[in-house]
Amino acid sequence: MQSSSALGSPKDVLSIPDFRNLWLGQAISRIGDAFYFIGPLFVIKRLFDDDAMVGYVGALEALPYLFLGPVAGAVADRMDRKKILIWSDILSSIVLIAFLIYLMVIPSDPPRWAFYVFGPLLATLRVFFFPAKNAVIPRLVPPEKLMGANAFSAATDQFAWLIGNMLTAALGMVADRYSPGAFLKVMVIANGLSFIISVYFLLKLPEVIPERTDVEESKMFDDIVKGIQYAKKDEVIGLSLLASVGLALFMSPFFVVYLSINKAWFGNKAAPLAIIESCFIIGMLAMSFIVPRMKFHRPGLAYSFGIAVAGVMVIFMGFSPIFALYSFWNLLCGFAIGAVDVPMRTYQQLKVPDEYRGRVMSLGNLIWMGIQPFGMAAGGSLLIILGPIGMHVLMGLGFTLTGLMPLFSKAFRDATLPDMTGEQLEAVLEKSELEEANL
Repeated sequence: MQSSSALGSPKDVLSIPDFRNLWLGQAISRIGDAFYFIGPLFVIKRLFDDDAMVGYVGALEALPYLFLGPVAGAVADRMDRKKILIWSDILSSIVLIAFLIYLMVIPSDPPRWAFYVFGPLLATLRVFFFPAKNAVIPRLVPPEKLMGANAFSAATDQFAWLIGNMLTAALGMVADRYSPGAFLKVMVIANGLSFIISVYFLLKLPEVIPERTDVEESKMFDDIVKGIQYAKKDEVIGLSLLASVGLALFMSPFFVVYLSINKAWFGNKAAPLAIIESCFIIGMLAMSFIVPRMKFHRPGLAYSFGIAVAGVMVIFMGFSPIFALYSFWNLLCGFAIGAVDVPMRTYQQLKVPDEYRGRVMSLGNLIWMGIQPFGMAAGGSLLIILGPIGMHVLMGLGFTLTGLMPLFSKAFRDATLPDMTGEQLEAVLEKSELEEANL
């Protein structure tokens, strides 16, 4: 690695008005997402003390990504991506308003079925947001600033999630004096408002119509198949997606485990839970600012070793029932994972032509979220059998093996992201389009 100032600093990428509007919408919406991710699961644990239910609800919220992920990617490559982003936020806010009305009408705390319905419904709408967003970024910034834009976008995700966690911790302490139901209402209101504010900024974006001419002739199913074929054609992209299967499988039970060790080791309060999660986010956030200043010539190596090191940290966490030590290992885990995502995502965006970006980008979300129903559903049951220490060892070993396996491929080890000018990067994209013509 070597220092590089050509990758786009936060000031550089925020000077681009369209990217700035996308960033503002993303940041505000992400804070609301953090509220709604931790809040309902914490409420489930407090109301029902049921680890299996926590896993089942999380699994149901991931199922839409499994069934609709390929469709969402194909839609992002067929219509204006700006409209997809806006309608995803609008409909999400409507679902949350309906949930809030229900919570206000019922005389007591929400029953179990409500968590099984509203969360998965919201997740169904969010499936369409993420592939469209990832496909939009390369259209809003010049190629030489793409690494910086991705890094800053990732940093924003983590920082907004951190702010959401902190606010959740503060509200959780208040909720301890009142009721979990009141706590849930605040979470729903916050997330609903974040979607509405996000729409304001997304409306300022220009049209982002995929650069393709065959939409009228092409069928949706054919688009999905061609997207998968394109991803398989590139060995590096294919192996990174395959590795993400293992990563998702062993990471998906994490929050179930967090809730369990929070009760067993740290007093079952909202604040320790949010702080533990925040330590991981701080590590990822720090790496998101470091990555654009360093040139990762080999994104495959960064991907593999980052995951493997994170696995070792997870094992250490299992033998650390001391709050400060557990948080420290989680912080280091965040540092390791932070070096994984941005270089590989940038490699994918540079390699894949615009007309295929939505579909290829959606495959990562499809795998990540599609595997989670199995991991989360099994996580609660395995936790009962293995206990907190055994679950940490299982997840950590799974991380490590997942990270090291792609290194058997020479193409993956040797994959490079060279230091190029904007014109040279454009040439790479043109070459990818010529390769696609031969697919």
